[in-house]
Amino acid sequence: MAREATEIEITTIGRRTGENHSHPVWFIREGKSTFLLPVGGAGSQWYRNLRKNPTIKLGSNSAKARLITDRSKVNQVMDEFASKYGASDVKQYYPGVDVAVEVRDS
Repeated sequence: MAREATEIEITTIGRRTGENHSHPVWFIREGKSTFLLPVGGAGSQWYRNLRKNPTIKLGSNSAKARLITDRSKVNQVMDEFASKYGASDVKQYYPGVDVAVEVRDS
């Protein structure tokens, strides 16, 4: 996945249906990790799916997601998103983010 790409397709497993659900999301890369921010924070549907089953696909690669609730790490991810996408857009699209997600390369 190219660092300069703006979106990646993620797929999670529905917590009630067990069906795959795909969404384009913004991301940042840091070393061997991809970090995601759910627009709706912990209430986001895809984040809630990951709480039940942490299996996630980034593009065609499956991995286990690590859910991040530590405020300082969430803020760090927000700062990286602001650097990549612009502070005003991140503030507009992610107004109440309280969680993040890390997916490590295999």
